[in-house]
Amino acid sequence: GAPELAVDAAPVFGTSGAVPWGWNQVVVRIQNNGGKAARGDVEVSSTRYGEHRVFVATAPYTVAAGASVNLRVPVQVSPFADVQVRALDERGAQVSSHALSSTMQHGVVLFDVSETSLVRSGLHEAPVAPLYLPAGRGPGSSSPVLWVGQPRYDSATGDPLLPDRAALYSAADAVLMRSDTLSRLQGAELEALAGYVLSGGTLALAVARPEDLRHPTLAALVGGQVAKAGVAPPTLVEIAPPAAPGGLGKQGNVLLPAPSAGPAVAEALSGWSGGNLRASAYGSSASYGLGEVHLLAFDPTRPPASSDPWAKIRVADLARRAHDRRSTIAFRPGEEAMGLDLDPVRRELDPNESSRWAIGVSAMLLCIYAVLAGPINFARAARQGRPLRALRRLPVYAAVAFTAIVGVGLIAKGVRGRARHLTLIEAGAGISKGAVRRFRGFFVPRAEELTVRTTDASGVISTAVQAELSERRDRLLVDRGGARLTKVAALPWQTVIVREDGVAPLGDGIAIVEEPSGDVVVTNRSGRDLRGAVLWISTGVARYFARIRDGEQVSSRAGLDLGAHSKGQYWLAHVSLGRRVGGLDVHDLGGSLLGPLLEPDAPGLGDAWLAVEEAAGTAVDWFPAGVPVLLGQLDGGEGRASDSGLRIESDRVLVRIVGHGGRP
Repeated sequence: GAPELAVDAAPVFGTSGAVPWGWNQVVVRIQNNGGKAARGDVEVSSTRYGEHRVFVATAPYTVAAGASVNLRVPVQVSPFADVQVRALDERGAQVSSHALSSTMQHGVVLFDVSETSLVRSGLHEAPVAPLYLPAGRGPGSSSPVLWVGQPRYDSATGDPLLPDRAALYSAADAVLMRSDTLSRLQGAELEALAGYVLSGGTLALAVARPEDLRHPTLAALVGGQVAKAGVAPPTLVEIAPPAAPGGLGKQGNVLLPAPSAGPAVAEALSGWSGGNLRASAYGSSASYGLGEVHLLAFDPTRPPASSDPWAKIRVADLARRAHDRRSTIAFRPGEEAMGLDLDPVRRELDPNESSRWAIGVSAMLLCIYAVLAGPINFARAARQGRPLRALRRLPVYAAVAFTAIVGVGLIAKGVRGRARHLTLIEAGAGISKGAVRRFRGFFVPRAEELTVRTTDASGVISTAVQAELSERRDRLLVDRGGARLTKVAALPWQTVIVREDGVAPLGDGIAIVEEPSGDVVVTNRSGRDLRGAVLWISTGVARYFARIRDGEQVSSRAGLDLGAHSKGQYWLAHVSLGRRVGGLDVHDLGGSLLGPLLEPDAPGLGDAWLAVEEAAGTAVDWFPAGVPVLLGQLDGGEGRASDSGLRIESDRVLVRIVGHGGRP
């Protein structure tokens, strides 16, 4: 007969059961065909091929007799890893097992939140032409295609099963959704979607009902209430479709040239006004944090626009634009990249790096011991006529030297464990929240297993740098209170570093407003002083402020012109030069050149920026064209005194604010 528990598993993102690298989510549906309630755990593990790198996420389930539940389990998928999904009963016995493969991120991914996707049938594997093609990400060919994914739906409620953490959207370049679906979202799913856009994601909305324009969620995303308006000229501008992919592979959906919309689509086109909306090629668009929200002039999820070549070209181009905007985010939550250098981060967070003096002192003590126990000791014994007495003194000298060296080590390393934090918050100007990447280092005097919780319920967490001679075996426990990493192996006098992705508060935000005179005004409402602030205005123009106090407003005119300052000229020349990544010009952060400029006002800040730059990789455009960028350090860190039972001795919070926005 049928098993008492019928279990099915599939990734939220991915095709053919393959899970994209990085943070993702697996939906596990459990149907209880038995006569009594069942409970247990679901385990999702990611094991990297040929290595002892294991990540296991565990979530509990309870399902009544004759009912079913959908369990969403986050998982970090390493490159070239195998993913295993197991359902266990309350005794720990295995009920079912499903194997999933992992895959490199495809060229461009559009997530269509529709139960039956007409967009997928018309655009899946259509050619696109993204400019952003960093090494280690993409389909590995010169002809990328568009992949259209769909969520699973809850059979009981009819609602889509969407990620409940912003980082779990990392595989999606753009999300397409109808406004009535957005209006029904609430709780963790709404917070996750908003966090995804805040962190640099793209949300495209097809307006389904007039009343949706007055919904508070939509108003919050676009900065005000929306009203219907006439179609703006930018929406009608022709977009040429990219060429079809070549080679021997499948051709997919070929986009046909369409200089204008078909009659039925043209008649139904709409423009939108209100809030921060501006006319665009897709309808009306607004910035939200680091991301974008597009109110489409047409509805690609329904006929006739779903099959209209003009509309399909615009949806494909919107997804392409969303993909290219990845270049402007240093740490997109949940994204996994290969070959990154985390050693500078380890040096920032490892107390051993600040105790190198102990090696010199110990070496000097050994030299003193060698002289005392050798020539001086034996010469003294010879003068006394008792040469063998020197041998009796040797253990005493050795014990004193040993005690002194151990004492130096204890003074240098301490006898209590401690933690250090290095955090980067990236946010849009004037926004009260931003994407955050935390590196949390833990240093203990004796071997122990730590439990590390996420800072808030919406974050995800994993080991970034493990202690030497230890195996990475992350175990993530997920419940209603959030997620926690258990059994983190901490070895004596070694530092283990945990990476956390999520969304962090920024008080009332840091506003950047351009005045009619051309000056740029920065207003700090973060709740903390901003130290060592660098304001990039445009190519070749940057200003420096030693401190911007909380509540203070400063003009770019009052800042130190880095182009006229000896310590800033080399950095400015390096940053302005730019580099080519695919078809885009990107600008390095130049962390190694920031040190001399920042050191007098913020000791160690230059090294911290260098560590963050190396951890982000070489394909980041730290200073996108046409918008200001503000870099700085928030005094006081995040205000926590301890982490996982260890005292926090260093808590450095860096901020990167991008674009115009906020109250002047």
